[in-house]
Amino acid sequence: MQRDLSHYNANNRAAFIIAVWLCIVITLLTLSQSNYLLFHASVELFAIVVASGVFMIAWNSRRLHDNGFFLSFGTACFFVAILQFLHMLAYKGMGVFADQSANHATQLWLAARYLLSASLCISPLFLQRKIKPAMAVTGYCLATLFLLTTIYGWNIFPVCYIEGKGLTTFKIASEYLIVLIMATSLGYLHIRRQLFDTQVYRLLAVAICAFIVSDLSFTLYTDTYGITNMLGHLFNVVGFYLLYRSVIAKGLSRPFDLLFRELKQGEERYRNLYEKTPVMLHSINNAGELISVSNCWLQTLGYTFDEVLGHRLSEFMTEESRRHAEETVIPEFLRNGSVTDISYQFAKKSGGRIDVLLTAIAEHDLDGTYLRSIGVMIDVTERNRYEQEIKDLNASLSAQNAELEMVNSDLEAFNYSVSHDLRGPLNSICGLGQVLLEVFGEQLDEQCREYIASINDEAWRMNDLITTLLKFSKVGRVELKYRQFDLGELARALIAEYRMRHPERQVASEVNEGLMVDGDSSLLRIALDNLIGNAWKYTGKTPSPRIEFGSTIIENERVYFVRDNGAGFDMRQAQNLFSPFKRLHVDNDFEGHGVGLATAQRIIQRHGGRIWAEGVPGNGATFYFTLGQP
Repeated sequence: MQRDLSHYNANNRAAFIIAVWLCIVITLLTLSQSNYLLFHASVELFAIVVASGVFMIAWNSRRLHDNGFFLSFGTACFFVAILQFLHMLAYKGMGVFADQSANHATQLWLAARYLLSASLCISPLFLQRKIKPAMAVTGYCLATLFLLTTIYGWNIFPVCYIEGKGLTTFKIASEYLIVLIMATSLGYLHIRRQLFDTQVYRLLAVAICAFIVSDLSFTLYTDTYGITNMLGHLFNVVGFYLLYRSVIAKGLSRPFDLLFRELKQGEERYRNLYEKTPVMLHSINNAGELISVSNCWLQTLGYTFDEVLGHRLSEFMTEESRRHAEETVIPEFLRNGSVTDISYQFAKKSGGRIDVLLTAIAEHDLDGTYLRSIGVMIDVTERNRYEQEIKDLNASLSAQNAELEMVNSDLEAFNYSVSHDLRGPLNSICGLGQVLLEVFGEQLDEQCREYIASINDEAWRMNDLITTLLKFSKVGRVELKYRQFDLGELARALIAEYRMRHPERQVASEVNEGLMVDGDSSLLRIALDNLIGNAWKYTGKTPSPRIEFGSTIIENERVYFVRDNGAGFDMRQAQNLFSPFKRLHVDNDFEGHGVGLATAQRIIQRHGGRIWAEGVPGNGATFYFTLGQP
């Protein structure tokens, strides 16, 4: 029913406007037949009043606009009104000026139309930029003075009307040029229509169309009191009426659509941003009641606007958070005007709970009176859960580290016990074996002496194995002490030591220069000693043994290598190379305990690097390793 009533009222209003316009048109037509001068003066005065009104609204609202369109167009309208007022006074038969011909009035008409069309083309250029008021006034004032000077001062403005003949070619061509300029301004206005209120844009566009029809009509008359001249003035009235509707009526009845469109758009953008932002926002008035919340706020907690607005924020908190807010946070907020990252827990409508961090600031008026607060809440439920998991994990790791330290301590005590308790009997076995050989050696046969010698050898071998195990166990517990040193120089020193121990062997070697590294020199000496010792050992049966140490770049990474041309190994067994006590060759071929490469691997890994090997049976092996950054 309400919709039908609104439709009925709209129809009545449209019918009333049409009736009024019919009365005005009939009145003007009647007036044009009885007293054309009065008719002309009336329509011109209407245009002058409208143009002056546009100027007054544009000028007085100039500080409220972020663009210069209405200031430019309004200022132009003021000077158009001046030219049209002079045109009205100079009209044939008015008797105001000495020259009673129609030419001056026609020239002033053209001057006003040129200025109006030019302003309609220029003003849209300032839709997104400001124009200085002094510049606008000065520009249009100079243009108006120039036009008046060409008519009354220099007398160089072309003749527009000749008595007895009618319009000149210049006048007709000028009207067409003005129509072209107005059509151009209409096209540009259409392109930038999104910067106008829809109704204002439509009224301006139809007004320009009315001006175009008016100017086309003024190309046809031969008598200043003729029918086409009258039609031109009527369409001019329509154009200025539409200007009145779009600027003056809109500016007075709905100022936000015209004068404060930027402010209205900004308010709408702010409201959309506030409501649709993916953050929990809310505002609280000076009575402590929620007056607005974002959609995200509602969706997160599961409430509707009606269930929230007018309620206190603390009503949606858990009991503990409510007490914290009322006893601590709110007093602090009232003192300082802001709070930051306050931890709260809110109860969801569905029954769950969420953890949030609240940041809020107070908004005051010019007198400093508190108006409202604006708060932002961030849901940190998941973050808190992860943090708790990390804390639990750290606690578990701390317990495991403590347990590991205890195990390491026990292992170190066990190693010491093994070192002390096992070496004593081994030393006794070696000593007794040596006594048997020295005291009773001559009484024993050859086989017994061999057995005793074998016992001694195995005991010493066991002693070496214990020493190796102790060293291997300590590698993982020694604290790294980084320093810069030359790895190539260390390799040359190790090769020299092997040559001194085995002077009977002739082993060729090649070591690259300038292999500077950052690492623990003591541990890396052990690792490199094992690698070079491995190469030295497995080239023992090679006719022309050769050992090489250097570096290369593999996949943009510095890689060091120890290469030999010794016994090599089967790549199918490469996974056992770095396993403790696993050997790829039997003891009869090459002695060892199978711990050296495992020790080297552990040292390399402690430096953040990795180690791997390539080999071919009978054609040598290459061990590669990298070192991470300290």
